[in-house]
Amino acid sequence: MKIIFAGTPDFAAKHLEIILQSNHEVLSVLTQPDRESGRGKKINLSPVKQTALDNDIHVYQPESLKIEGVFDKLKNTDPDLILVVAYGLLVPKDILKLPKFGCVNIHASLLPRWRGASPMEHAIMSGDNNIGISYMEMSQGLDEGPVYEMHECPLEQNDTLSSVEEKFIQLSEKKLVPFLDNLESGTIKHQAQDENKATFSPKIDKKLLQIDWQGNSSTEIIRKINALSSKYGTHTFLGGKRIKIHKAQSFESDINLDPGYISTKDDQLVVFCKDASAVLIEQVQMEGKNKVSGQEFITAYEKSEWQLTRFDTGAYWLDQL
Repeated sequence: MKIIFAGTPDFAAKHLEIILQSNHEVLSVLTQPDRESGRGKKINLSPVKQTALDNDIHVYQPESLKIEGVFDKLKNTDPDLILVVAYGLLVPKDILKLPKFGCVNIHASLLPRWRGASPMEHAIMSGDNNIGISYMEMSQGLDEGPVYEMHECPLEQNDTLSSVEEKFIQLSEKKLVPFLDNLESGTIKHQAQDENKATFSPKIDKKLLQIDWQGNSSTEIIRKINALSSKYGTHTFLGGKRIKIHKAQSFESDINLDPGYISTKDDQLVVFCKDASAVLIEQVQMEGKNKVSGQEFITAYEKSEWQLTRFDTGAYWLDQL
């Protein structure tokens, strides 16, 4: 089958690699335009573009699929299928109908749950028991098309965004090529989604990245850190300085303080949360500094500097409790 592959991040690039190892032909790749990043305004290639160039595959990077000339360019390629994985641009109606087998999206949720831009993140934050990927026919509605296949796996308590992505890639390593084979042979059918069960996962708002010690329990905070820290950066503030929280776990404390208070007892960096719960901070990062362990964070600063320093919403750094 002749395929145009559309995707941008590493998650998509891993799926492109799976197809390249099959008997199916990748005619060309659609990926988002190169972006500047960092203070030096360095141009970074998307992982999908880099994978395509490494395999001598033509790369096409329009700002939008709606601009003049895009449809004709894709039509001249004469694809059997357009396969979309985390592309990031809307696919217009005329292109959806262009290939023989239409456009198929690999969506990172068990549809109709978590339609939208950030399904993995929301599944982790919500503590879903089971997660998975859906191979679906694309329609004009947002992730509303009929589903060919869904492949499921459990969500473990300590799963992060990275580990969930890896689980889904492993599923596709087993399931994607057989799916494409069956699609080409016409031996597979799709089924409409149940609209009554649909939930949505909007883009991650920056406001969501700040940890709310008073409004969330330790379980909710751990889920947020696991879902968001690696890609977006969950954070809090201490003494007016932003602190990124990279890794943490729930903690059973022999003391009970109001949400937001910090304990350094036994050289453990513990923050108290809603519902008399607590979080042990395992890895943090001050602005302009490298990542350090919670213990290194404590010993790196004079204790007197932190005493009576307000933490976030009026909490204090408490020592020797």
